[in-house]
Amino acid sequence: MALLSVRDLRHTYPNGFSAIKGLSFDVTAGEFLVVIGLSGSGKSTLLRCINRLLEPTSGSITMNGTDVTHCVGEDLRRHRSSIGMIFQHFNLIGRHTVLDNVLYGTLGRTPAWASITRKFTKEQRDRALANLDIVGIADKAGVRADSLSGGQQQRVAIARALMQEPSILLADEPVASLDPATSHSVMKYLERINKEFGTTVICNLHFLSLVRQYASRVLALKSGEAVFEGSPLEITDEWFRTIYGDDAVEVEIR
Repeated sequence: MALLSVRDLRHTYPNGFSAIKGLSFDVTAGEFLVVIGLSGSGKSTLLRCINRLLEPTSGSITMNGTDVTHCVGEDLRRHRSSIGMIFQHFNLIGRHTVLDNVLYGTLGRTPAWASITRKFTKEQRDRALANLDIVGIADKAGVRADSLSGGQQQRVAIARALMQEPSILLADEPVASLDPATSHSVMKYLERINKEFGTTVICNLHFLSLVRQYASRVLALKSGEAVFEGSPLEITDEWFRTIYGDDAVEVEIR
């Protein structure tokens, strides 16, 4: 059974723009699936439908055999708590410490009074420090988040997502605002989480050089539809032009 199964998924925004048009694919446990395509191709909308930040217009999303397409209330909270989300912009609270920002990843499972007063358990704090160690910045636990570099802040965001002990880690253009060297650093931590801990990763990316290095499988979108699905090694120059257009030029991140 697939960990995630998407069938004939469609999403139309209130202004009438159809961002996803009949998309179907499966994701098995332990995969590192990378979604590629031009800006506006539907990549971010897809991730937001999977974690139900957006309501699908039609179609179905099944996770671990449970239909989560239109779940609400406690079922929605449970679904979201099983998914970690990493955004292009780090969404940290700059004036709070790195450790506190990571601990905020537990808020979906923490009583309201504890989250307001920042009264986290020793087990939660130990786990937050362990997750910071996974991404190589445990020594920054006590400093303000806004004192870190962009790459370090994204690693804090990864550690925060790991606090949910997610079945799937969704990453929406996690290196888009980073320089090339830092991009590889962040991607290597996502790769480690995937390979060493078995966490399934679905990641939106632009650069094919990163895709070829880190993806186990690729899904390419164009105008909300799948135009390619397969190994990153199968993306030839012809496929590149099909996905990105005849005038596109591949830019490598080394």
